Order: sequence, then structure tokens, then C-alpha cells
Amino acid sequence: MGDAARPSDAAYQRVLQESLNIWSSYLGPESDDLTISRQAVDLQLLVSQTPPFLADGLVPRGETISFACEEKSAATGNGSLLVNCHSIWRTTKGFCDLPPTVLPKQLVLGVGSRSRLRLSENAPLAEWPDIKGLEGLDDGNYLAVLYLAWAYILSARWVELLSRSTDHESQMNYHSTGVSGAAPRPDGRPAIQINIGEDVSAEEALWWRAILTSDDCWSATTKYNGQVYLSPWSVSAEDVDLAVSPTPLAVGDDSPPSSIIALRYLTRFCEHFRLYAQCSVALAGVLFVPFLRGKAISLPFPRQLSGEELTARFCRVSLPAIVDLLETHKTLLPKYMTLSSNPWGLRSLLCSTFFNPDIECNLVSAWLNPAFAVLDSISSTNPASIAALLSKRHPQLGILWLGAVCLNVAKAVLRDVRAGMVALDLPASAWTGIPQTFLTSPTRHIDGDSIPRDDECRLLFTTATEGHDRPPIWPWKPFGATRLCDTELAVREHAQCAATHCLEYQSWKWLLSNNGEIQDLGIGDERQINDKTASSTTREGFARPWDFDYDLLSQSLSEVATRGIFQWLRSTGYPQNERSLYQHSWIDMEGTDEEEPDDVDSGLGKDWNPQEKKVENWLDDVDGCS
Repeated sequence: MGDAARPSDAAYQRVLQESLNIWSSYLGPESDDLTISRQAVDLQLLVSQTPPFLADGLVPRGETISFACEEKSAATGNGSLLVNCHSIWRTTKGFCDLPPTVLPKQLVLGVGSRSRLRLSENAPLAEWPDIKGLEGLDDGNYLAVLYLAWAYILSARWVELLSRSTDHESQMNYHSTGVSGAAPRPDGRPAIQINIGEDVSAEEALWWRAILTSDDCWSATTKYNGQVYLSPWSVSAEDVDLAVSPTPLAVGDDSPPSSIIALRYLTRFCEHFRLYAQCSVALAGVLFVPFLRGKAISLPFPRQLSGEELTARFCRVSLPAIVDLLETHKTLLPKYMTLSSNPWGLRSLLCSTFFNPDIECNLVSAWLNPAFAVLDSISSTNPASIAALLSKRHPQLGILWLGAVCLNVAKAVLRDVRAGMVALDLPASAWTGIPQTFLTSPTRHIDGDSIPRDDECRLLFTTATEGHDRPPIWPWKPFGATRLCDTELAVREHAQCAATHCLEYQSWKWLLSNNGEIQDLGIGDERQINDKTASSTTREGFARPWDFDYDLLSQSLSEVATRGIFQWLRSTGYPQNERSLYQHSWIDMEGTDEEEPDDVDSGLGKDWNPQEKKVENWLDDVDGCS
């Protein structure tokens, strides 16, 4: 039997075996024999209810707007500009006067410095993986070129959308030093010639040179309150020897192209080189630029096809699919931008791959240990295999994992999840329909004299009871039940309410500086968060614990998750009859003061010393991104 917090051995072994069977089923006959499905490179599947950036399409053309913005300083001196928003959540279905829950949210609107791109022979995805169903496409490797193109396109769209604001002076500029021609490198190394195709206009060739050169020869900026900020997707090459072939001729109009025209140039490039999945993966990588916070990234050296190779592949490829893909991306660009401007939301989506709404906090180790045992069995020399396996767990998130692998972001996220530090972002969960927390499951009707603790948490949050007005940062539901007479008054009142209580996404609001707002109801896709465990077409097999070199019996993740959710649930104190619980070594609340802790600071207790510094840094991110 278990004790007040630990599960019984039988319960632990049951979940452990179930998890082993599920996660090992995603492996192929050989550990490196992992293929990526076509669905796993469909970025458009991610943004079902994502509001378009800066209310695009919700305001009549030509009408000016003034967004409520906030400047945030940074220790490095490069501050950022944030836009204030609200997400609105329905809390009841039926006759109940419980009002909607309003959650404040800030999205990245501008940054103080641009990210840098370097080329490396050892960069992830240097060997482009095969995509099932896309044979004959994506030969060679053009990720770096596509990445720089998408960074410009998103930045140009940012200028166009922000130009409607009366408080911003936004502009897109070429800088003549880089545009007129890259200077010879001091070391004399020859530049990599990027063939941009035939029959290219002078303006188009000039654009390719501008985005591929090592100089900062284009910029997307906005001036707000006397301070100049860059587009969140501002990227430039660093020590990258890329040159355009054919060489651009003199042009009459050397102004930078709009996002639509630049997208037309990119479409022609992708058609010429038969690029489909690489185009979407590069775009997914650019969505992580705000996530990087100015850090430099490495991408593979371009590996181009010769004219003979292109001709040989021409008869095997249907080009209309590429055009349709780029048209879809053009339509969804403002939605991608909103998702990207929520870096914590992107992290939370990656973390949600491991979420299972059926798992209680004290069984998290039994669920997650097998996941990392399976991941560790995959060769680390093939990063694409990690994305392939995780996309089998949740195909909808495959494209994000490929983008994260491409920018080498995946390692840090997996390290945090392995340590029990998962991100939670309710708006991102709602926008994509992907569950991240037990909070979004509906409450059950209570007939007896006790209430399940997960329902108690839901009611504490939706009623905004003292100390519970912010959602817990721990996604795993608490075990057990609480006597109704020991719960808060609001919980007792609504536990036996005739209505069904819930936490369902209702709308998004862009706040304006004049105390106004623009509401986005997400019309066009009514689906709510799918409260089901992710699944794939892979058949579940039977795995044995001794097949994996991993400590499957460690319960450290369960301890962290249990301590975290109970510190949120009992932030105002424990009932007397839960003495055995709050004195348990996993929780150990004795010796702490009785002041109400902030739910961000209440994350991990003093007993988890090996990870203390990492946890502190992670919780700082939670506080800054919530």
C-alpha cells in the first residue's frame, strides 16, 4: 500500500507498464528507423482558434488603432515592447451566476536586438529526413535560405499591421551598404553562391541579396514613446558567406518589398527547387525567434541541387501542392505571428506532448520515466529521430518539434520536462485545442459529502477564491478527495450547483490605450480543448522494463508534481484531518510561515536541492511570461 502521498506499488507498476507500452510503440523495428509523416509537417493544423496578430481583419481597412503597450527593461540593456491582452473563459454551463474568468496576457510586440544566424556542418537537420508521402520533394538542404526569407516576411507583415497604430512609427528599410554588394571577406574565403533560379527580376534578386548577406542590410522597426524597437523576427546572418546567383542588376525601385511580394519571391524559389516540408519547417523555426531572446542559432550549410538533378526530379513532382501550401501560409501568417509572439505558449505546446489528463500527480514518475527511457534509446546523432518519435505521440505538434530541433531548442525543453519543469499556457492550449492541464476538464456533479481534489482545484480557480486567482503552474491533477465541510465557502456553494462548471475558451481581447478593446471570438472553428490523451496510428505493444537502461523506479518527478500542486491547492492552509499529508516528506509544510505564497514562488520545496538553481530560473520565466 501507499502512504498519504505515495501511490501503492501496484498502482505505480500498472501505470509504468502502460506508459512503457505506449512510448515504446512509437519506435520502429530499429531504434533509428523512425519516419516522419506528412501530417507532422502541417503547420496550419496548429492555429485553429489562434487570433490574428494585432486584430488583423477585425478592424475596417484604413481605421487607426492605439494598442495598450508596455515597455519592459532588461538587464542587458535591450528592452522589449509588449502588447496587453485578455483571454476570456466561460466558467459555467447552465443556471449559475458565476462570471467568466478573465486572464491577462502580454505578447511580444518589439525587441531591442536581432538574432544571429550562423552556418555549421554539425547543425541539426544537416541531413534532411525523409517525409512519408512527400517523396520527390525537398532534396538538398535550403533551411538557412528559407529561414532568412521567412524572418523578413514576418517582419514586413509586422510593419504593415503595426502601421495602423497611432502611437507607433513603423517602417521597413534597406541599408545601402549591404544591398549594394557584400564586401570581400578578410580571409578571402569564396562565398556560397545561392542559385535563385532563372528569369528573376532585378528587384527580386536584390531582395535575396539583402536577406542573405552578412551585413544588417534590412530592418523592420517601430518607434514607440521615443524608443526604437525591432520586429520580434529580426534575424541576420553572421559570418555567413552567401551570395546570390545571378548577380542583381541595377534597379529603378530599391525599396524593400511588401510581405505579399516577398512571399511571391519565396514561392517561386520553392517551386524551382521543389521545396515543401523544408519551407514549413523553416517557418516553424522562425516562430521560435522570440523564444530565443536574441541568442545566435546554427543552421546547416545549404546543399543545392545541380541543374541536372533538378531536371531529373521534375517529372516526379506535382508543383501545385507547393503553391497551395504557400497560399495557405499567406492566409494564416497573422495567426502564426500571434502564436510566435507568445514564447511561453510555444514552450508549453512542446511540453504538452508529455501531458496525460488521466495521470495524478503522485504517478507522474510512472508516466514520464518510460517516456525518457524510450527517448534515450534513440541515437543522439540523429536529432530528426527525436522529432519523429514525438510527432507519433502527437502528430499535430510534429512541425513544432521539427522547428525546435532545427533551432536546437528541443534539447533545453526536454531537459526541463525530464526535471519536472513543464510549461503551462492556457491561451496557447485553447488556440490549438491541445490539452495542457487538468483544469480544462469539466467538473463532475457532487452527490456525497466530499469532492475530488481536482474538482476542488477547478472551482477554487474559476471562483477566484483568495490565493487561487492565478492558475497553478503544475498540470497534473491532485489525487484523493476533500470533505466538503473542509473546503472554501465558494467551493461548497458551486460543488452542488445545478450547473456544470468548466473552463472553456470564449474569446480574446486586444486592449487599446483608450481603455477600449477589440474582441476576437475565434469564429470559424468552434472546437474546444480536446480533453483526451494524444494518440497515433501506432499499435500499442508490450515492453519490458529491463529493455531500457533507465531508473524507472525513481519517484522524484512525482514528488515535485505533488508538492507543487498541493502548495497551490492548500496555499491558505490544510484541514486538520490532512495532517498526514502536509507532514509527508514530499510536501513537508512544517516550518514555513503562514503567509499566503504567490503561486509562482510556491513551485518547488527546499528538499529538491540538486535542481534548485534551475528551478529558480525556470520560475522566473513563468513569472515573466504568464
